[in-house]
Amino acid sequence: MLDIRIEGHSVELSPGMALTLEKFNPLLDFATVQGSRVYGFSLPDTPVNRRIMGHFYHPQTGYKNRRFKCEKYVDSQLVEKGFVKIQEATSTGWSLYFTQNLGEIFGDLQTIKLSEIDFGSLPIPETGSTEAFCFPPIQNPGFYGNQAVAGFDGLVNKAGSSVARVPMFFVNWVLDQFGGMVGWQFTGTFFQDPIAAQLVLANVFSLDGLSEIKVQNHLPELTCGELLIELRKLLNLFLDFDVRRRICDISFADDVLKAPTLLNWTAKANLNHTKVPETVNRLELAYDIDGNDALLKPIPLLMDKYITPETASNEGGSTLPIKSRLSTYLVDPVSGLASTSQAGISPSNKDSQAKGTPKLLLWDGEKATATSGPNSLFWNGPNALPGRRWAQMERFKANTFLLRKILYLTPADLATFSFKNKVHIRGVNYLVGSLKASLNTDQSIIGVEVELWKV
Repeated sequence: MLDIRIEGHSVELSPGMALTLEKFNPLLDFATVQGSRVYGFSLPDTPVNRRIMGHFYHPQTGYKNRRFKCEKYVDSQLVEKGFVKIQEATSTGWSLYFTQNLGEIFGDLQTIKLSEIDFGSLPIPETGSTEAFCFPPIQNPGFYGNQAVAGFDGLVNKAGSSVARVPMFFVNWVLDQFGGMVGWQFTGTFFQDPIAAQLVLANVFSLDGLSEIKVQNHLPELTCGELLIELRKLLNLFLDFDVRRRICDISFADDVLKAPTLLNWTAKANLNHTKVPETVNRLELAYDIDGNDALLKPIPLLMDKYITPETASNEGGSTLPIKSRLSTYLVDPVSGLASTSQAGISPSNKDSQAKGTPKLLLWDGEKATATSGPNSLFWNGPNALPGRRWAQMERFKANTFLLRKILYLTPADLATFSFKNKVHIRGVNYLVGSLKASLNTDQSIIGVEVELWKV
């Protein structure tokens, strides 16, 4: 039995009504986070439906509810949740469309850059760091351009100095503050990894002449959604949005790929399939290089793009370019400090420029650089990102192929399935790339079109 609940109430359906369910695995898309595909459906004009939809058809009724919480059940199993919006209302009923609304999940702040959001102001501490920010020493002799500034010797955030003080905010703190503003929670195994607590957003906005820290001055020109996507492309993250519970679960994609396969769907699979080779079977990993940093011309090897080497298993294939807007600073080999040559933003600097490209550093309690313990933000060199965060994805791309197949699933299968789950079918383990099903009023078994990628 198909049951559609809007704002918690079961609506009345037309006889023989069917809905299309289509979902996509976020692990396979590095540009966006896809939810369910938008599909429209209609509800008949009945007293029950009029009440649930707020009597919108009546000319004297205003548009009070822009979107309605919607849940879809098959045989009492919740198979999808999101929102519906009204397209039009006529004397015969309502035309609606269903969406998980990932393009609007953060409300009015969805398209506002972090540097434009009022996060308030914080007092300037005399020394040390706080739970929100730190003052890492950065070698930057070009911070004040050609201006001679008393007390500045080329080191930003020098202990005891009152000039070139630049607070750098922790990524975790920024996400917590933003989540509080929009009613979202950021959680997941990513935050259990030491690298999450160390990530800080580097910037060049000095506190010269200021009596407090205005948070937005020190944040990148990215929306929160863009920050999540760029972190995804840098650290190979898996982003899973629950729009009803307002929870964003963040984990590492490599952990998903190497997790054990718990579902055996051999008995549920049609024997026939279409098999397609994967020709885009190598990775090309890079980030934006800041043209305002004089130390990055030419691009140092550590920060140059990484391309999966061609081997016998991936020979003849092409590369998948994944480029993050988040980069980092070089590390000075003598002092061990982060090093750059870039104009800062200060009234004492006539050469003040834009903030430049957004950057990350790793705070170890005393300094913040591109490396900390076993972690690195470089594409090449010791503990580089490809080996630490992308190894399973590289193996997956080199050895996978696509299988298009029909599976016969129960409503419970759909209700409990997560794209984190791999499935076993006739001796092979697969990652489910997408699934598409038609849901109607009388189903105990549902034929589902799936795209399966060999793991």
